[in-house]
Amino acid sequence: MFRTSTGQLGRIKTLNDTIKEKDNEISFLKSKIQDIQNTLNYWKDKFEKLISFLHSKLHSWYDKDDKYIDVVNDMYEDNVLDDDDIEELNLSKGKDDFER
Repeated sequence: MFRTSTGQLGRIKTLNDTIKEKDNEISFLKSKIQDIQNTLNYWKDKFEKLISFLHSKLHSWYDKDDKYIDVVNDMYEDNVLDDDDIEELNLSKGKDDFER
């Protein structure tokens, strides 16, 4: 049987307390990571829905008596949309029709 001195018992208790403290900290951080992941997924979903909505509106703006032309122009002027975006959206007007 091993004999431990009072000093060794104190050190073991201190190490066990440190381990418990670190376990609690790890648990807390895992909880925070999960919260951040949930928030990120929420906003990612919102962003994807917004992009899908805008894409459908911008893609079909010719069919809607040009009410989206101002939106497209504003987005193009503010560099939200670039030439590649205009091409990807299949906006058949020439890029010269969009004000820069």
